[in-house]
Amino acid sequence: MDELWIAVCDDLEEERRSLARMIHSYAQRRNRTVRFRFYSSGEELLASGQQVAACRILFLDIYMPGLSGVEAARRLRAAGCGTAIVFATTSLDHGLESFDVWAADYLTKPFRQEDIDRALDWCLEHLPEPMQVLPVYTEGETQELPLASVCYLEVYGHHTHIHTLQRIVVVRRSLDDLEAAIDSPDFLRCHRSFLINMNHVQGLEGSDFRMSDRALIPISIANQRQIRGAFIDWTYRKAWEKQ
Repeated sequence: MDELWIAVCDDLEEERRSLARMIHSYAQRRNRTVRFRFYSSGEELLASGQQVAACRILFLDIYMPGLSGVEAARRLRAAGCGTAIVFATTSLDHGLESFDVWAADYLTKPFRQEDIDRALDWCLEHLPEPMQVLPVYTEGETQELPLASVCYLEVYGHHTHIHTLQRIVVVRRSLDDLEAAIDSPDFLRCHRSFLINMNHVQGLEGSDFRMSDRALIPISIANQRQIRGAFIDWTYRKAWEKQ
């Protein structure tokens, strides 16, 4: 069976169980094995954001005590989480806000099985696989960094500093090893000490890349023409894919 990871965030346990039963029913009829991650608040969801990024779909309640589902979704997107979000609510008042965070669907309670089936069918047929992550061991534990949130990596002595949108993660791994683990066409080795995510390049300044955090990353002098060419080719390819 094809395994499917789904996250459910709702402050009411009864709602979480009811939704899980309908999703499980869907999975059985589609010959899939479903796995769940459950969260009872927006705060708990954000605290486990790296696990959520590895889920294919997130069913997210809007009206919860504390952090609302819409605000939790905004923060997940700001952190680079690309998981498909299906909002669950008792009102249609937040329809426009759901578009701001690229929601895949918007369902009103009480749910019907056909509503769940339709939302899951659409997400699985039209949306990409869950965001790629980079597992790293740091601060005494293994963490999964969403690749979309990684701006660049740089070598400092025997350590590599991974600059993400939120923080700098320091690991004792070589840049060669990390580059092989990432294995993404969006990343470019522009210098023996630097690996950049081209999605976070704002432009070229002389012999440097200007990154989204305003950092200047050097381009290898020996391979400057090839590196610039690779970046230009990538830019054209991205523009073509968006057409």
